[in-house]
Amino acid sequence: MTATLATYTKAAARILPGAALATYLSFSAAQADPFANDMVNGSLDDARTQDTPLGFGNGSVVVAPVPFKNVLIGAGLVLGGGYLFTIDEGSDTSILGAGVMRSDNGTNAYGLGGKFVWDENRWQVSASLGQAEGFYDLFIGGTPVPVRQTGDVVNLSVLRGLNSDLLFGGSMRYLDTTLGYDSTGTGLPPLPEGHLEVGTFSLLAKWDTRDDDFSARNGHLLDGALTYGQILNASGRDYSKAVLTYNHYLPIGDQNSIATRFAGCASSEDTPFFDQCSLGGTDGFRGFSPTEFLNDALLSAQAEYRHQISSRFSGVAFAGFGNTGSSLGRIGDSDVRYAGGLGLRFQLSKKFKAVFSVDMSYNDRKEDLLYIYVGQRF
Repeated sequence: MTATLATYTKAAARILPGAALATYLSFSAAQADPFANDMVNGSLDDARTQDTPLGFGNGSVVVAPVPFKNVLIGAGLVLGGGYLFTIDEGSDTSILGAGVMRSDNGTNAYGLGGKFVWDENRWQVSASLGQAEGFYDLFIGGTPVPVRQTGDVVNLSVLRGLNSDLLFGGSMRYLDTTLGYDSTGTGLPPLPEGHLEVGTFSLLAKWDTRDDDFSARNGHLLDGALTYGQILNASGRDYSKAVLTYNHYLPIGDQNSIATRFAGCASSEDTPFFDQCSLGGTDGFRGFSPTEFLNDALLSAQAEYRHQISSRFSGVAFAGFGNTGSSLGRIGDSDVRYAGGLGLRFQLSKKFKAVFSVDMSYNDRKEDLLYIYVGQRF
């Protein structure tokens, strides 16, 4: 069958479910970058039309190049290919896929992954593996230090729905990562981690009443994760982490809506830096590098006003504030960070609301940052 542009776009958002981009971003504390978030958490709910034939043998092959730009790794391209199919009536699209990613600073990643959905969405199983090499600035004592990080990762997650809105489950991850200077390291501060093997197990919960996975105008999404991690190559070292995000969407007439996100995070003292709470990483905050404000606790709030300019174009105005600290009670010990900006959206398909996004942010330090990605930020 012929895949629509929306199908290609949604395939690009799911071809690497925790594989290529997740490999790199999971160990660089940038996993909530908007582009990566679409890659890891995007859904294929609307890729299936009512007349789509059922069964593995009635699927479609899709290929999707997707450009991006962010503050951490620069500009680049993800090329993904996948096989989309629907297991049973009433279930969202399942996919098997592979992809590669490269940015202009040399960061690259490769991955294989799949998501399988059946029993009218009550069962959702995802698995992936990948390898990556990342180049970015890690802030140590407020100083940006250029580093090179490599890693191999394997992910598995299972969700079981009590109904169409409420799902519970768990996930496991194995990560083998090495961090070093992207230079001689002369005169630079010591790096926080060298070589780590990390195993994690997470309990997951999701309550999703959104009217659309791409550009919701109504409903809410409550996401929670409780994670236990163990450093496998360091005897007796383990850590824990809890993350809760809440998105709410309110329509205002036919052309306008307001989207809000509230995020909270807390991690234990021995958490590796790439799993710590991150302003911009944990919550998708625009305006700062996700490796600058890393700590054991985070609180943030964001709001976005969305206006439909025409059938395909829309504009957004966004603002937010937040901070990290050694604990939730210490977040107010330093200045609250805030940023805002404007963005433009182009809807890639007339039928579906997948969008190509360009945002310009401006923060309290009078710095401006450009973001280019697929999907809404939240």
